[in-house]
Amino acid sequence: MTRSGALPDTEARMLMASVLAEDVPRWLETQRWFADKGRGVAAVVLEDALVQPVGNDWLALVIARVQFRVGEPARYCLPLAWTASSGDRETIATSTLGAAEGVFVDATEMPWFGRWLLDALLASNARPGGGWTFAAHVPARPVLERARLRTGTLLRGEQSNTSLRFGDAANVKLVRRLQPGPNPDEEMLRALTSVGFNRVPAFAGSASWRSHDGVEFPIALAQDFVPNDGDGWAWMLRRLEAVAAGTLDFERDPVSPETLLGRRTGELHEALSQVSMSALAPEPPCEAAIAAGVRSTRDAVDQTGLLLQDHQGQVSGALRNRMPQIVAALARSADVAEGFRDEIDTWRIRVHGDYHLGQTLRTPDGDWVLIDFEGEPARPVAARRAKTSALKDVAGMLRSFAYARGAAERSLGPHLSQAAAARLSAWEATARREFVAGYRAAVRSAPVPLVPAGDVAFANALAAWELDKALYEIAYEVRNRPDWLELPLRALLPNASG
Repeated sequence: MTRSGALPDTEARMLMASVLAEDVPRWLETQRWFADKGRGVAAVVLEDALVQPVGNDWLALVIARVQFRVGEPARYCLPLAWTASSGDRETIATSTLGAAEGVFVDATEMPWFGRWLLDALLASNARPGGGWTFAAHVPARPVLERARLRTGTLLRGEQSNTSLRFGDAANVKLVRRLQPGPNPDEEMLRALTSVGFNRVPAFAGSASWRSHDGVEFPIALAQDFVPNDGDGWAWMLRRLEAVAAGTLDFERDPVSPETLLGRRTGELHEALSQVSMSALAPEPPCEAAIAAGVRSTRDAVDQTGLLLQDHQGQVSGALRNRMPQIVAALARSADVAEGFRDEIDTWRIRVHGDYHLGQTLRTPDGDWVLIDFEGEPARPVAARRAKTSALKDVAGMLRSFAYARGAAERSLGPHLSQAAAARLSAWEATARREFVAGYRAAVRSAPVPLVPAGDVAFANALAAWELDKALYEIAYEVRNRPDWLELPLRALLPNASG
């Protein structure tokens, strides 16, 4: 490598290709954000790289094509750094550059990476000779400039991507598994800003990479930092500790957080229903789409029943003994899917798509901010950008309440008393009621009908969406956390507790 320019030369490409082929496959399988575990990495091939000197180190922002023993290949963004010593960082590979010995590490763990990324965004230009584009959102340039004065901190909790926080100024999310097309998160933040919805972080900038055949892949998103007391999941679990202990009478809470969260959710959907750009503008009802939803959920009921039978050896003895009754009750629940037909007069919009307590922030003034609009990371971008019922988000949050209650019960373990269990159960019922009341009050002002107006039709449609979500949860738990399976079964089939 030479320091004469930013573009990778022959030596750089040969070295990166060797590291990807020999050392990266093993390393990939150990990373939390690697979304293809279990498929068997067959090869990792260099597709492109932006190589630059940074002080005494080198940055190689790599686009790698990962091939598997099973299924189609996938592209990943791998920021790698060559440095003299790994320190306390994991060594990916050891290599020689000229006469110098060094190691490759994950560049996101280097203290200079965050500053490099912010500088690239602020430069706001395409990199010559390559498919790299970095751009700051002009009104938000002061956000990024303020962030440059902070040290970037790698956030360890992220699973599907990698995030850096710059003090109280900004967050930058680096996409790991690349998918073509617009970034749904960026699209949603831009659209919500355009209609004046301020309960989301402000969009600050983005980066993308264009393949040799002209397809664009989002690789980074920058946004304003929102002061907070933690995400909604952690905050709610603390609240439920007090509920279980009997020190919080949630039924007398003068300003219910659950009601306010419902209202903010309704305001989100009302704002999305005002967006005029075609990719997000609301669409009129479609009877064929509703009928397809009914069929899809009925099919999912059948598939879930078969899945439970196939995996009954992995579930608890109590549930295994009751599996015939559980599968029969599950089959009977298929009629709940008919509730989708009560949405016949409602319009479709872009929604959050992966809505739960962990996708919210609780602010110091007792309010809520909604975050992470990329949708379900495992789904294709086209599916995440599809317009659907607003009730998908409502059902997602109600299921999150159920999981919060379940997590609170599990945290008490053998110390869970009947009184505490009763209080937690009552909280869930109250939280559902309060959230839905706040939501329905807010969404009434939407310019088009987003949910059924009548109480019965609303309840039927919401039950259908909750069934759809619960089926997903059952499939996930039986494959990944069998000891949690009782929780979605309990919500779907109250008498199926193990």
